[in-house]
This record gives sequence, structure tokens and C-alpha cells, in this order.
Amino acid sequence: MSYYGFSDTGNVRANNEDSFFVKNISDDIVASVVADGMGGHLGGKEASSYATAEFLKAIEKASSFFSSYSDKQIENFIKNTVIKINKAIYTRSKEMSSLAGMGTTLVVCIIYNNKYYIANVGDSRLYIKSNKLKQITKDHSYVSELLEMGAITESEARNHPNKNVITRAVGTEMSVQPDVYIGKFNSSDTIIICTDGLTNMVSDDMISDVITNENEAKDITDKLIHLAKENGGTDNITVVTIKPYDGGEMAL
Repeated sequence: MSYYGFSDTGNVRANNEDSFFVKNISDDIVASVVADGMGGHLGGKEASSYATAEFLKAIEKASSFFSSYSDKQIENFIKNTVIKINKAIYTRSKEMSSLAGMGTTLVVCIIYNNKYYIANVGDSRLYIKSNKLKQITKDHSYVSELLEMGAITESEARNHPNKNVITRAVGTEMSVQPDVYIGKFNSSDTIIICTDGLTNMVSDDMISDVITNENEAKDITDKLIHLAKENGGTDNITVVTIKPYDGGEMAL
């Protein structure tokens, strides 16, 4: 498996509240988390860093049991871990006034046994490109709800004044329910996980074109971040790219 991730502060923000990891957890498991913190620099970074670090600890501990887990058990593991992380962040935000209101988006991706196991809360995204680019995760945002109701068009959504208002986050409420997606990860697929610092600056068509024109995970990641900064870079930008090595069989 070939993968690469990078987080850039962007052109405007003084600090980076995004956090991520992507790594081989074992010989047959690749995992990644991307998180976009909120609640001011101190709280936002605290929430996103805690979420990524705690999920990494959890997957490293659970990975030895995956061979005996069903899809449902892996799904439950992901859900329960996110719920536990949510409670810990929420509790800490209530205990320390400097962290009040902190929270984070969260996208979790586990590749195991030629399948993907994905969970998300918030408006960070995961895409898969096979023949065409598809957004797997669903944005938990005010604008996304308006789109679903047919109240606005996709063109209007891109420039909506409330496009950054999210309706679900990790740590802002006592409980949270992540959406989970399970599917086949094929040898020709490419996964992109990103914060809205990318998607607010770079269209889906542009993301698709970069995946088509660049071969290596690092080149795809670097190009996408470059485009986001070239188009304004008004927010922190985090991108993780995961693909089968050289587009051939997956070397898990």
C-alpha cells in the first residue's frame, strides 16, 4: 500500500488546528485519521490532537484481534472508540474554561482484507476514485441539509454564507453518533481524506484530475495542497492519499 499525508497551515491562519495520522498498523492493516479542530487555537488543536492520538492507540491495541472480527465487530469497534473519544473531549472542555466549546471533525479510515471501514463526524471528507470520483462520507453541515431538502443548488452551496456551520462534531455534545461505511477497496482505487481547507478551495473535478494525472500518493497530496493554497488557502489544509502501490495489487 502506498500512502502519504501532510497538513499545511495555509495562507491566512497563524496556527494549524488540523491533526492526522496515516500508517501501517500491522502487516495487513493501514489506518488513517483526519481531524479539523474548532473552538479557538488552544481548544481546536487540543481536540483534534487528542482524537487522532487516542484513535491510533485504540487501533494499535485492537489490530491483533481483527482476524477474528466480523465486519459488524469492526464497525462496533470504530463506533465505540469515537463515542469514547467524544465523551473524553466533552468532559475536558467542561473542566477547563480555556477549552470551553472545543470540538473536532473526524474521519477514520481502516483498510483491512481489501475492504475499507470508514467513519465520519463533521464536514471533513473521504473520497474514493475508481472510474470516477465519489464522496463516500456525508457532510454533517447546515448547507448539506439544505441541499438534501432541495432548498439550494450545488452552485449556491459552494458560496453559501453558512457553509462552515457544522451540525455534528466530536466533543461538542455529551454523545455523538458517527456514520460508518464499509465497502470493497479495489486495486485501482485511490482514497483521499481531507479537511474543508481543501474542499472549500479545490473542486471535486480538480481533485479527480489530480488523481488521474499524478501517480504517487505523495505527488497527489502535494499537488492538492498546492492548488488549495494557490486558490486562496484561507484555512488549514490536510490531505491524506492512500492507493495500491504503483496501481497494482495491494501489498498489504
